[in-house]
Amino acid sequence: MSAMVKVKEFVKKNTLFIVFWVICTIFSVATDSFLTVSNITDVVRTNTINGLLAVGLTYVILSGGIDLSVEATVCLAGLVAGYLSPMPVVAVLAGVMVGVAIGLFNGLMLEKSGVQPFIFTLAMSRLLRGVVLAITKGKNYYTIDSSFTAIVRSSVFGIPSLIIMFVVIVVITYFALNRARYGRYIYAVGSNEEAARLSGIRTHRIKVSAYVIAGMLSGLAGVLLTARLSGAETNAGDGWSLDAVSAVIIGGTSLRGGRGGILNTLLGIFIIAVLNNGMTLMGVPTNYNQLIKGLLMLVAVLLDMSNRKKS
Repeated sequence: MSAMVKVKEFVKKNTLFIVFWVICTIFSVATDSFLTVSNITDVVRTNTINGLLAVGLTYVILSGGIDLSVEATVCLAGLVAGYLSPMPVVAVLAGVMVGVAIGLFNGLMLEKSGVQPFIFTLAMSRLLRGVVLAITKGKNYYTIDSSFTAIVRSSVFGIPSLIIMFVVIVVITYFALNRARYGRYIYAVGSNEEAARLSGIRTHRIKVSAYVIAGMLSGLAGVLLTARLSGAETNAGDGWSLDAVSAVIIGGTSLRGGRGGILNTLLGIFIIAVLNNGMTLMGVPTNYNQLIKGLLMLVAVLLDMSNRKKS
């Protein structure tokens, strides 16, 4: 194999890492404050909560589905946790269980009804937002107990607890996908559901479980968001579904399922995060953020279509 072919193979396998490195290099040269410990810590901490949504959606998209209700799940779970904040442990468990219940409902209804996931979960998102507005009458809730907010304000050896929790979840979800039988089933169902079913995999259960995981992480994200903001806001998580989907797709996970993974999503999350942070430090108008994310997402979709045709 010639050196040129080896270089091409290396670039193809490591495109995301190269893109991430190039972006970081550009911003490091363009601004002195980008490559500092405080800025890097802030970037990671700021993106851990919505990063949980992207990690959960990775399971759903790998299995061939989509879930646009995760942002509304964040809002409702955060509200429940906020009301129960004087009992921190109960508040956390209740918020997470709200997410699990919504994910389970989504998965079961999609498998029973055969409705397109995009349409059903979009409708669920509207419904859940309506429930939040009906409960709160459109008013934000800021009566949050200080013992509850301590969840995200603590640190271990100087590392914010939010970052530690996110790393632990990424490690667990990575090993579940790449080292466990369950992960092989997720990929099999996303690649060819009928073939997976004929091979003995209970495809319905696998797909439902993917929605449960997405719901559970969305519920946890809602709990952490309420703790971080010291309040439950009626517009919490607004727009996060598309941001999370963007991170998953930019990370190289196929919208048709069966291809991608947690590390890909992690890169997608931080490519977007670094772009947002770097452009802010350089004084670039925030309006351009959506333009650049849209272009990245379009390129990722086109590359996915190209790879599908070749395979």
